Amino acid sequence: MKTRQLLILGATVAVIGISLLTFRLLSSQKKPAERAPVVTSLKMVKVRQLTNSPIPSQIELTGRLVANYKVDLYAEVAGRFLSGSRAFKPGVYFKKGETLVRIDDEEQRLNLLAQKSSLMNQIILMLPDMKSDYPQAYPAWKAYVDDMDVQQALAPLPQPVSEQDKYYVAARNIYNLYYNIQSQQKRLEKFSIRAPFDGVLTEAVIYEGANVLVGQRLGQFINPYSYELEAAVNVDQLNFVQPGNVVELYSTDIAGQWKGKVVRILNRVDPNTQTVKVFIRTTGKNLKEGMYLNGRLRGKVIPDAVEISRNLLIDNGQVYVVQDSLLQLQPVKPVLYTTNTVFVQGLTDGTQLLDESVIGAYPGMKVGTYSGSQATETGQAVSSAAAPSN
Repeated sequence: MKTRQLLILGATVAVIGISLLTFRLLSSQKKPAERAPVVTSLKMVKVRQLTNSPIPSQIELTGRLVANYKVDLYAEVAGRFLSGSRAFKPGVYFKKGETLVRIDDEEQRLNLLAQKSSLMNQIILMLPDMKSDYPQAYPAWKAYVDDMDVQQALAPLPQPVSEQDKYYVAARNIYNLYYNIQSQQKRLEKFSIRAPFDGVLTEAVIYEGANVLVGQRLGQFINPYSYELEAAVNVDQLNFVQPGNVVELYSTDIAGQWKGKVVRILNRVDPNTQTVKVFIRTTGKNLKEGMYLNGRLRGKVIPDAVEISRNLLIDNGQVYVVQDSLLQLQPVKPVLYTTNTVFVQGLTDGTQLLDESVIGAYPGMKVGTYSGSQATETGQAVSSAAAPSN
């Protein structure tokens, strides 16, 4: 029994000894853990190498088309409205000289004929006495009454030969009758309105057979071939705009581009918007009054300038540039703002401009650079410090 216990104890000690020996052998063969290098990320930023050059200024604008030649039609006499050369309806075209509006003038025409007859009668009654008292004036007046036709416009009265025959004619109310007839003739012409140019009726507020009152508005007539675009430019852009500037016009609603030219600049600033109205003359197919058009105005040339995104401008007077892989603030002079860009001066040729917005950027920040899609630095830095891996 005692011998058996000694054998078990010896076997246990042997097993433990073999295990310790095996562990030491394995431990001596295990390689020490490798230390992974600490990798620090370097911010990559997009840059653009600048070259100054003269740049034509470009101003974005928007405005509404207004017909360059437009006539509001009003009645100067009363009467019944009659149709003219064509139907008085919106969209109907008229040639220059065609009758737009005609008002019943029968009563006025008969009254004018009666006054012409009265004038003829007075001259005929005057001739016998004139023949004996002023024989030198008689032939002219005799010829005048012989050629007189009440259906035609009156010819000018004969010129007096002397003061005496002038007084003689005036005493018989001849001059008064003549000028009354001339006045009635002018009034008769107001019963019809003729087209002052080739155009189209855009508005009609009266219909045939209706009674027209003096001063009543009848419609609107425009020339559909010539327009003006009324746009507004900021006060700080006004120095780059002058009459004669060419404007490229386009619409976001229909296809097409049109050329325009600045014809007038209003000499007044809108106090609410701080803008000045600019008028641009244009013409072309598919243009309609009331359309909104966008435009690019080519203005004066800006010398030694570059065009950059407005998002790159810091505090309206600085931009970030890259020098020796570090971000630095560079002062610039903004010259002209557009919708999305700004023209600046003050940057030297070859400057590497930060060409994108970088969150958290600060002067002295170390960066890697690239232009387009190619990196010019590795984008990573390996620290000399080491840390054990887990």
